Amino acid sequence: MIYGYARVSTTDQKIDMQTEALAGAGAVQIFADEGVSGTVANRPGLTELLDIVGPGDVVLVWKLDRLGRSARNLLELAELLKNKGVSIRSLQDGIDTSGPLGGFLLTILGAVGELERETIRERVVAGMSAGRRRGEHQGRKPKLSRLARQDVVDSVAHGVQVKDLARRYNVNPATIYRVLSDAVQGVERGDRLTRKQLQA
Repeated sequence: MIYGYARVSTTDQKIDMQTEALAGAGAVQIFADEGVSGTVANRPGLTELLDIVGPGDVVLVWKLDRLGRSARNLLELAELLKNKGVSIRSLQDGIDTSGPLGGFLLTILGAVGELERETIRERVVAGMSAGRRRGEHQGRKPKLSRLARQDVVDSVAHGVQVKDLARRYNVNPATIYRVLSDAVQGVERGDRLTRKQLQA
């Protein structure tokens, strides 16, 4: 029997294209994981599929990267399915592990996929490093501008209450505390002074 497996990593992506292609290729039952990254170990749809397949069955996927988290994970799954007498077919990759070259091609494609993901990760890291060298902000945009953060520090130094500053800038008091903590980080005397002021 042919069983399909489909996965999309975010809820914004449409899984219909995969499921329709799998059904058109003969899958009688399709298991799916929506909004689940391939790096996540716990995939309920895949777990259910692995529990039901048996000797002579085929697991049909749109692409191999829908099935395995990494080259190693893909090969582990392939070995698990092989021991159960189950083969894997990939529509886009043209892989069928029931054939003589299937296992070999599966290994090669899995390794290529992992290399591609690692290359993307390295490019992202390099881009962030270059941004830091140019002085660009990394991560989430600060809720308060540099001028607003300076105003918070000056205002607290002149006795303005944290709750009033939070109201002024329409932020949570925790944001104000973070600004103050950043301003006095590493300066013990200023740290004590700020704590005293915050307790007032």
